[in-house]
Amino acid sequence: MKTEYEVKYYTHNTYEDPVNEAFFSFQITPCQDDTQRVLSVEFQHTLPAQEFHHQNPFGFDVTSLYTAQPFREFRFEMTALVEKTRPFLPTGTPLTVAEEQRVLCAYDFFIDHHLYLGTGHYTHIEDGLRRRLLFREEKQPVYDYLVQLNRFIHQMLEFDPEPTHVHTTVSEVIQLGRGVCQDYTHLFIGIARLNKIPCRYASGYLNQGLNLTGTAVMHAWAEAFVPGLGWQGFDPTNNLLADLNFIKAAHGADYGDCSPLRGVLKTTGGHKTAYGVTIHPTPMVGAAQQ
Repeated sequence: MKTEYEVKYYTHNTYEDPVNEAFFSFQITPCQDDTQRVLSVEFQHTLPAQEFHHQNPFGFDVTSLYTAQPFREFRFEMTALVEKTRPFLPTGTPLTVAEEQRVLCAYDFFIDHHLYLGTGHYTHIEDGLRRRLLFREEKQPVYDYLVQLNRFIHQMLEFDPEPTHVHTTVSEVIQLGRGVCQDYTHLFIGIARLNKIPCRYASGYLNQGLNLTGTAVMHAWAEAFVPGLGWQGFDPTNNLLADLNFIKAAHGADYGDCSPLRGVLKTTGGHKTAYGVTIHPTPMVGAAQQ
């Protein structure tokens, strides 16, 4: 089964006073992995700026712009054609619960996955809040627990873009009981790591042809490591497993590693930003999947 998507990301910024110097860094390009193939990618922008490309510490593409020429308006757009070749679902051989536990408790396993087992600003959960959470039962298979956790968080939180922001912590989200896809994902990660299951933050795009939450901007979901099966994607915002409708751009320990846009500006006034994404199957392939 294959599906092709046209993915567009755009931002339009206007500034009250001239920007005299600027550096922008975008981490928005769909990645190449064993579930998807990038067929083409193009960038357009309005700055008299040098454009350069590099990879972040996790190996994902970053596009940066620098200019020292004044401007008051900035438009940027990326268009990519991506072929999804298979869903991001279990493909390995399940282990027994005892075998899973031996893997999770092994010192070498901890060393290999330590980046996704510790907690930080976004994912640390205060001790007093842990009684509200769902923990894995002693004889429960890891994959079954993660599916249950996905549903638990989906039911625990209400999607609401108003009360949270890019710096909101998991403990704040638990107390609020609401948030956006970033918050759902950080909560999933924080709980999984408390259960000694490696878990990472994934960012990317979600098919807008379906009635799903979080498609208007870049989406976030979690990827957890299941012994015997490998990394599997879980989307607690929609209570879904990551399938052909998910187009990945990057992963990291948390949002801080996957922020779509960073910038440093020399200006004195305020600014306004309009941004969004469009993601749809291309007419030729989307009409008849193979």
